[in-house]
Amino acid sequence: MDRRRQHADPELVLRVARAHYLRNLSLVQIAEEEGISRFQVARLLAFARESGIVEVRVHDEPGVDLELAEELAAALDITRCVVVGRSRALGMMPTLDAVAGAVARELTRVVRPGQRLGLTWSRVIEKLPEHLKDLPPGEVVQLAGALSFDGDRLGSVEVIREVARESGGTAYPFYAPLWVGDARTADSLIAQPEIARCLELIADLDVAVVSVGHWSERGSAVFPLVPRDLAASVQDSGCIGEVSGRLLDREGVSIPSALDSQIIGITADQLRAVPERLATTYGEYRAEATIAAVRAGFVSALVLDEPQARRILAML
Repeated sequence: MDRRRQHADPELVLRVARAHYLRNLSLVQIAEEEGISRFQVARLLAFARESGIVEVRVHDEPGVDLELAEELAAALDITRCVVVGRSRALGMMPTLDAVAGAVARELTRVVRPGQRLGLTWSRVIEKLPEHLKDLPPGEVVQLAGALSFDGDRLGSVEVIREVARESGGTAYPFYAPLWVGDARTADSLIAQPEIARCLELIADLDVAVVSVGHWSERGSAVFPLVPRDLAASVQDSGCIGEVSGRLLDREGVSIPSALDSQIIGITADQLRAVPERLATTYGEYRAEATIAAVRAGFVSALVLDEPQARRILAML
């Protein structure tokens, strides 16, 4: 790289880059035009990318349906909604990544310097650090026990640290699991200084970002953690959704269960007390759970995909 930098003619690099990326000339055409080999052209283009002279971006920005968002916010009686629609160029259905981008923009808009931001984990929130720009520095607190994954996936702790790093703020993660098998173990973990400190911070948040889960294997981060008989028992009692492990029926009423004392993280009452409660939800099948979360008082603002938004309106 350093050797190529020393010997590359800056004017030649610019001419080759412009010819290829702006005039759409092939490597052979550029080679003939410049009197060099196509292999030299390829090396010059690689140098242009590696050195930052050329930046290649591949994206198809999602649309935002303002009219649908206003209609949904009014129907749900919440402050605001952001409805992520089809991509503008290709008309593709909204993706998890597109919803994460919308959440990032909302956070940049609502979070003020020095405020305390709480984050739970979801597949959307996992992608949040990639989209954050200009988030004011403050405290970033983990709202519920840790989830971890193999490979290069971001778990709960990694998301907290990455968001804090992007904003220049301070991260407050903790390593206790989201669910433990009995209340005594949960109480013992909660008493640990590091965890106790984070739980104290949770009790006084300015902004919380949570995810609406559907009570099913694919729809909830909590469901796969608990024993099958307990998951089935909770379902039989009328549970259709959860937010940070706090269970809800169709009307948004909390469902008492053993999970109440086995989940480590923000409580239902603490979540309701947060001034700005930004919920994210993805997938049409989560519509009923999203309505329940709103009825429970867990949501003041909502970011979701267009198919789910339309499904919710049809159900209300």
